[in-house]
Amino acid sequence: MANIITTPQGKAVYPRIDTPDTKFNEDGLYSCKLHISEDDFRAFEMGIDKLYDAAYDAECKAQGKKLKKSANKPVRITPDGDFEIYAKQVAQKQTKTKGLIEFSVACFDSQGNKISTPKVGSGSELKMAVEPNFWFIPSQGFGYTLRLKAVQVIDLVEYGGGGNSGNYGFGKSDGGYTGESFNETFTETNEALTSEAPF
Repeated sequence: MANIITTPQGKAVYPRIDTPDTKFNEDGLYSCKLHISEDDFRAFEMGIDKLYDAAYDAECKAQGKKLKKSANKPVRITPDGDFEIYAKQVAQKQTKTKGLIEFSVACFDSQGNKISTPKVGSGSELKMAVEPNFWFIPSQGFGYTLRLKAVQVIDLVEYGGGGNSGNYGFGKSDGGYTGESFNETFTETNEALTSEAPF
């Protein structure tokens, strides 16, 4: 599994994990903003920046010039001073070679067991497994997004009133949320076809 990074634990803000949001994207968008401590943020940012710098240098070399950098980053400090990591994943994508590809976000409980995705609401304590996706658009510059591949639910706050996690870097967290485990294999679609989805 290429370049999957596990975030520190943090508090979810407006997560869309079980059902994609179709308000601004008819194909649907899974997403989550995670607010973490400043120390965890700095450490995570440092690791991402190393990957970003390497990808930026490679793109500049390939184009034979220094490129503009995008000002928008998914690892950011909000206007309210929160230390935030934002990750997203389209729910489906139409491709020329393989037709319609559907994506989902795998979910694990605090013990590392793969579970059916609960109604994860704001305030839930989570870790995310993300994949950096670097891109260059002349009008915007060189930037990156974080693809949301999986979440580990440490403490669940449900909205509306109510496998093998090691592949994503999730271990066990004592005393946290546990869900009903199932042995359904995580679809190869999310892994094998990610390279065809530039989002």
